[in-house]
Amino acid sequence: MCLSPVKKKNFSNKKNWLVKPVNSIKNLISNSYILDRRRIKKKLKSVKYKNFEVRLAKNFKDIDVAQNLRYRVFYEELKAKPTIKNILYEKDFDELDPFCDHLLVIDHNKNSKRESIVGTYRLIRRPMTQIHGKFYTEGEFDIKKILKQKGEILELGRSCVDKDYRDKPIIKLLWKAISAYMEHYKIKILFGCASFPGVNYKKYKEQLSLLHYYYLAPESIRPKALPPNNIQLNYCQKKDLNAYKIFKSLPPLLKGYLRLGAYVSDGAFIDKQFNTIDICIVLKSNSLKKRYINLHKKGKKSSKIIFIKNFLKNKIEEDLKIKCEIPKRGEIFEI
Repeated sequence: MCLSPVKKKNFSNKKNWLVKPVNSIKNLISNSYILDRRRIKKKLKSVKYKNFEVRLAKNFKDIDVAQNLRYRVFYEELKAKPTIKNILYEKDFDELDPFCDHLLVIDHNKNSKRESIVGTYRLIRRPMTQIHGKFYTEGEFDIKKILKQKGEILELGRSCVDKDYRDKPIIKLLWKAISAYMEHYKIKILFGCASFPGVNYKKYKEQLSLLHYYYLAPESIRPKALPPNNIQLNYCQKKDLNAYKIFKSLPPLLKGYLRLGAYVSDGAFIDKQFNTIDICIVLKSNSLKKRYINLHKKGKKSSKIIFIKNFLKNKIEEDLKIKCEIPKRGEIFEI
């Protein structure tokens, strides 16, 4: 009896793949998982504003360029400590990258692929960790209380924007896209790390104390920094804090999270490789401002109008230097 040879599936077409196989990782990822992610990506529309577009990475090259941008920001600019592989490839990457969704900001006025990707965010959902085994945050914080929560959860990480684009509405564009992503997957809780530059925590005693007294997460979802690199937050007495002045001195990303309604962890983690002091932030989706959640829904104001409105509010606040009490958790400065 003659047996006909079994036809092997051809995966040589890179367009059909959303993650880059690295060493043995290819064997760990099921074809059904990859195909499912491909279908989802087609459903999620990109966010466009003038010459900018925000979308999920479609192929190897997209992820490679995002990793190169991360390398330039984290290692060359912020002086993180690279491994030999980081230096060799000029990329920031880890074992989680193949299992994540990578959100990209693209400037269509740039000609080359390398220059066109000017911002990125890494998104990890619970199903993705069933393949890899854990979230990135679990290496620094005890997040068991978050993992016990019902519904879908999302970890945000590796956020960075090219230094020439930080005065443009890149972060707002990213959050509009994240809002659409959250609604698509019915995300209940977001979490991740926001950082202070450097590892000298004594410089940030007032800022850390402010986070402890005003933004500490409820016990039911509170992450806790893991030893031995953990530090406390309550270095100062609450009555000694000039809350509004200190709030303005917080890092922009952390300040943005707090304005959206985020809580912070019990303690901080000193990340010696990335030369940062990390705070774990936790954000319930129902705490997000409606203007971020509903931007992509039909019948709402155009994103262009909303961006202009928000920009003017922030600009007026800065120009007039309005003095007010520290904003409550989730409060945008209202004029």
